[in-house]
Amino acid sequence: MNPTCSLFFKAICLLFFLVCLAPSAKAQTQKETASFEIVVLGLKIGSLTAQKTGGADSVLYSVDSRVKFWFFGDVDLQFLTRSHFKAGKIIKTFSESKTNRGYFDSKVNWTGTQYQVDAKSYKYANRTPVKGPLSWSSTKLFFHEPSGQELFLSEVYGVSAPIKKISAGVYEIEVEGNTNQYHYKGGKLEKIVVESPIKDYQVRRVK
Repeated sequence: MNPTCSLFFKAICLLFFLVCLAPSAKAQTQKETASFEIVVLGLKIGSLTAQKTGGADSVLYSVDSRVKFWFFGDVDLQFLTRSHFKAGKIIKTFSESKTNRGYFDSKVNWTGTQYQVDAKSYKYANRTPVKGPLSWSSTKLFFHEPSGQELFLSEVYGVSAPIKKISAGVYEIEVEGNTNQYHYKGGKLEKIVVESPIKDYQVRRVK
């Protein structure tokens, strides 16, 4: 075989390999979405979408929500959280809240020995490092039921807290004096009862 034919043959083989590989790589990336409504005293005040995207080793969890209600004046809140996991461990998170009363964001990054924290929320700031690595966060709880023996990382406050099982399918997490309760049915998150300094509310699954 002359050199020109040899190069042409190698090019065809490489192209065939890439074409065969492309569907396989695409199949490894999966996306899962869950929709929820946010309710106060039986009234819907907002919506929330949770999404899980990833493959075998890297997973991204995201939660986006929009809330509008009246509390001694109109409150309009857009909130998002992103949590990136590798090999089952949290490597970085980001959350931000945009309101008609201000903007706040929080970042948590794994340095290899601990989590570096730069968290800001309404009347709250925290830069204290957190020991790790950790494997659970609020975004992951939308898609996976814990056992009640895990340690949880709050993406908003940049602190860790134990996940406590209080009955079958029901778990509690206390962060900064507020307790959230997660309810699962058949391994699927059905609702969250959220304790808030402003007003307690619920996040209920729609589909």
